[in-house]
This record gives sequence, structure tokens and C-alpha cells, in this order.
Amino acid sequence: MSDIPESRLPAVRVPRRVVGAATAVATLVSLAACSTEEPRPEFLGVNRVTVAMHNDLPGLSYSSNYDRSGLDFLLLQHIEEELDVAFSEPVDVSSGDRVTQLLERKADMTIASFSITAERMDEIDFVGPYLTTRQGFLVAADSDVETLADLRGTTICTWEGTTSQEALDDILDTVGADPVTLDDASDCIDQLIAGQVQAVSTDQAILYGFARQHEKDGLRVVPDVTIGAPQHYGIGLPKGYAADCRRLEAWLKRHVGTSTWIRDVETSLPALTEEDRGWISSHKPSSAAIEARSCRDRTSP
Repeated sequence: MSDIPESRLPAVRVPRRVVGAATAVATLVSLAACSTEEPRPEFLGVNRVTVAMHNDLPGLSYSSNYDRSGLDFLLLQHIEEELDVAFSEPVDVSSGDRVTQLLERKADMTIASFSITAERMDEIDFVGPYLTTRQGFLVAADSDVETLADLRGTTICTWEGTTSQEALDDILDTVGADPVTLDDASDCIDQLIAGQVQAVSTDQAILYGFARQHEKDGLRVVPDVTIGAPQHYGIGLPKGYAADCRRLEAWLKRHVGTSTWIRDVETSLPALTEEDRGWISSHKPSSAAIEARSCRDRTSP
């Protein structure tokens, strides 16, 4: 070791060209590090997913002044945040166009109170259910309807492109009620308030949303009166993306088991959860139910 103090050691001069070379190398290393940042991977074959949603179902999927709300919209937000999937602004869809928009790739995903059925599973994939409900009846404040038999002689409204329309096909023979099918939900609600029809029939989850929105009009869901099979709401996807479908299925199984799912339903559909204190047992899907209907051409036994 040298005995010369550090302060007496001669300064070492670094040639300017060496400094310049070192700076260039540092810049290249920095650029290389930036270039390794991967963009978001594709989901359903696209970098940014277009999702189709209703805009007229309060509590499920509703839009007012460009602000969306409801259980379906909350589900979309969770998927975007927790699966790190990029979405464009949702596009509107009618009940009758939900399958068509997916087949024509006008939408890459549909979250729109979309009941999983065997016919639809032939054409598209589903992930779900994320909610289970039954078809019921919405009536006016002064209605004395309390049972299915009380609907005899009434006119019952539903709208096109829904499984509710199919369930009402035989109501004329079984109950003696007259079904009428209009273009969309708002038409039926307007006619009910005006007294032109005596009931509106579709999934109870949807009806409870309308009951809360039209609380001042006194609209109410007839409790414990349902028809048809349970309705299982699923996320619609085009076929051909098995890995992404399974990834979404695994996420949904976890999500439905969380307190977040419970809070979202309570926040979005308070009239439903207040009316039925045991609503979780009848509306919350099991993991087995999700597995039986997700990413399949038919429901698993």
C-alpha cells in the first residue's frame, strides 16, 4: 500500500472520447430496458376488448348522461382491473342482437343480463353464471295480483329477444292471460304505468331494478310468483378462444366467492336484497354451476 496521502496523489484524466463512449453505452442500456416492457397481451384476439352492454336496465346495466351503473357494469370493471384486460368504451346492445354482435365481431364480449341457454351455447361461449334469477311479474301499485291465478284475464308485457318471451308463450292456455311483446323494456314499463297492461314479466333481478327506479310510481314485484326455469346470467364470448375463456372462468369462480360480489349485488339491486333476506342462497351461483356452463358447447350434467 502506498504511503502517499490521497490528497497528494495525481489526478487521473479520463479522455473525453472515453466519457462519450460510456455515456452512449448507458443510453443504449436504458433504451434496451425500456424496450423490454411488454405491451398488454391480447385477450380474445384483440389488444382492446369491445364489450356490449344494455343501457336501459336499472340495477343491472343502465346509462344516464354517459354514466353507466349496475351489476353488469361493476363486473366489467372488476374484469378490467383484476385480469388487466384493456377495454374500449362499452357499446349498446339490444336483447335481440346480443348473439349477432358477437358472431359479427361488432363486440368481443357481452355482459348484458345474458341468460345461458343450449341454443346460444351452440353459437357462442359463455362464462358463468355470475347471477341466477327466476322470471317473475311487476305490477302497478293498485294491483291486487298476489298469485299466478290472479293474472287471469290480464295483459302481460315483455320484450323481444329474451327468454322471457318464450316462457310466456303458454300463459294464455295455463293462466288465461294475454301476452304482448314490445320492442324493449321501457315500452313495457311505460304501458304498465299508463294502465295499458296489467303486468310486466321478465327476470326478477331486472324487475327489482325497475321497481326501485319507479318507486314513486308504486311499481312492485309480486313476491314468490315465478314461471319457467332458473335464468343463469353469463358473460358471452365468441368461440375459438379456449385459453382466455378458461382464464375468465377461473377468475369468476373466485370473484363470486368474495364479499365484493355480495356488496355489488346489494348496492346494485337493493330492492331485491331487502325483499328476500335469504337472497344469497337463491341468487349466488356455485363453482360447480359455473364449471358446468362455462366454455362448453352444452351444459355439463
